[in-house]
Amino acid sequence: HHITAGGPSPGRTTGSALGSGGTATVGGSDTSGSVTINTGSNPGAGCFITVNFNQHYNATPHVLITPVGSAAGALQYYVNRTTAGFSICDANTPPPGSSFGFDYFVVD
Repeated sequence: HHITAGGPSPGRTTGSALGSGGTATVGGSDTSGSVTINTGSNPGAGCFITVNFNQHYNATPHVLITPVGSAAGALQYYVNRTTAGFSICDANTPPPGSSFGFDYFVVD
């Protein structure tokens, strides 16, 4: 049997760590999905994206993040989480003009 976590795609807010011209997208649901990050020029340490839940959790949920590929795995990424969503961030300055992917799973 498989676990299916359907529902509408969450919203997103991009962060300053993307740099000039950087992009970030999210696909999936409030429970699970994928995030794609493309840094632009002059990215900085900080958050790439905030995933905004369609329906807030009653308490701060557990957010599991898995880097996809070696480029994402090399980042010193961390997560900030609230009942309204979560952010994927980097403690160091990421390389410009690079792509990273992360999968997420959220439970309360």
